[in-house]
Amino acid sequence: MFNYLYKIIITFLFSIVIISNSYSNEIDCSKFEKLSAKFIECNAKKLKEKINDDINENELTKKLKKFKNSKTLSDLGKN
Repeated sequence: MFNYLYKIIITFLFSIVIISNSYSNEIDCSKFEKLSAKFIECNAKKLKEKINDDINENELTKKLKKFKNSKTLSDLGKN
């Protein structure tokens, strides 16, 4: 009983650590002065990541639409 409970607690703690690390990847530019080069560079990185995410989503949606519109397997393989 104790061993089973121990495994559940370890798994729960491990998952919380993983989830918290994924949310901490957000870049915080507020620690720099507004007109400094570091602040501008930080905002440029954030914007670049946002644009890349949007582009990847658009490519995925294009492929999904192509898959949904294909009536046969040969239609899916074209283009």
